[in-house]
Amino acid sequence: MNKHSSSNDILTKLAQQNEDIVLAPLLSSNQESNDNLLVSEHHTQDSRTFYSMFISRMIRFRYPMSLRQSRVCCFEALKSIPVVFILAIVAWSYYAYVVQMCILTIDNVPKKVIYLFIYHPLLFIFLWSYYQTMFKPLMGPPSEFYVGEAEGERIATAQTLDERRTSLLRFCHRGDLPVLTRHFDGSIRYCFLCRCIKPDRAHHCSICGKCILRYDHHCPWTNSCVSYANYKFFILFLGWALVFCTYVAATSLEYFILFWQGITNAHKDVNSSISPGGKFHLLFLFFAAIMFAISVSSLFFYHLYLTGKNRTTLESFRAPIFSNGPQKNGFNIGCKQNFQEIFGKKFLMAIIPIWTTRGDGVHYQVNSLLLGGLQEQQQQQQQQSGNISAYDSGKKMKINLIELFRLPL
Repeated sequence: MNKHSSSNDILTKLAQQNEDIVLAPLLSSNQESNDNLLVSEHHTQDSRTFYSMFISRMIRFRYPMSLRQSRVCCFEALKSIPVVFILAIVAWSYYAYVVQMCILTIDNVPKKVIYLFIYHPLLFIFLWSYYQTMFKPLMGPPSEFYVGEAEGERIATAQTLDERRTSLLRFCHRGDLPVLTRHFDGSIRYCFLCRCIKPDRAHHCSICGKCILRYDHHCPWTNSCVSYANYKFFILFLGWALVFCTYVAATSLEYFILFWQGITNAHKDVNSSISPGGKFHLLFLFFAAIMFAISVSSLFFYHLYLTGKNRTTLESFRAPIFSNGPQKNGFNIGCKQNFQEIFGKKFLMAIIPIWTTRGDGVHYQVNSLLLGGLQEQQQQQQQQSGNISAYDSGKKMKINLIELFRLPL
């Protein structure tokens, strides 16, 4: 019985194998193609899903990037609008003065030559000062004022104000940093964004995104920070703009009056065939020169006053704080020396937009009458800290030598 069942099992297996052998070549080509189509469709669906996921991720990644870049581009474009406006006004005034007034209106040739001969040097030095103010590279704190990553984390995560004050003071003494001004809480001024000790009179500009030496203000008309690097050029830009506008207003006043009176007399050196457009150019030229001269003069004389007091615009509103309290005249070392600190000692070099500013933007003299021996006290503290550090290093070296001789041979 068992033999019979086992033989039946063998026969059924052989029959199934024969069936498979016979049926395998008889499979229709349509079924194979269908299977291939199913496999290909499966692969295409996988590839489509992969590519769709990849594209969607790239879109999600590039969308905030493109949005951020577009915001930056729009912000930069908006910042350049005042500069473009000033340059457009200067270009139009050149056409109105040179072409409409000097060439087409004035008949007296010597007067025409004299007006043009004085106009172009004033325009050149005004634009030169403006260029220096805009494109002079800004100067930030030197490298020794920047703390390391670990030190920055330690300062940022300090639990108490005393701990932070101690860390900043230790870092200043270690690097012998010439820092006299303090924060309102008495600690050394520190920028958490730039991770640096702020030198005296340096501040962080939120528009430029960095700390600037002797920060005065951020000027939208120059699209740059007015600071230690370009403060002389900024004052010269204001001064030469005032001279330029006053000269244009003074030389065009005669023809402005003639336009208002409706006089076109040859004896008044006015061409009888002036076009209405030319008359309006002369009218608006005089008004623009007067308007800019008045607006520029207020800024110019205000900054001359600040220079005489050796203050920045920020320091005029918020007095710098020293170890003995706030002192608005803390950096005032005398009117003459204050001007020489910005413009130098030679007058001809001072009125030309070339670099004559003294110092390095970090070290500043202080008013000895108000602050006493504050600088000498700081130098003594730095010397003492240097002597202590040298003593500690010598002591460590001595201990290491003793330990070395105690080693067994």
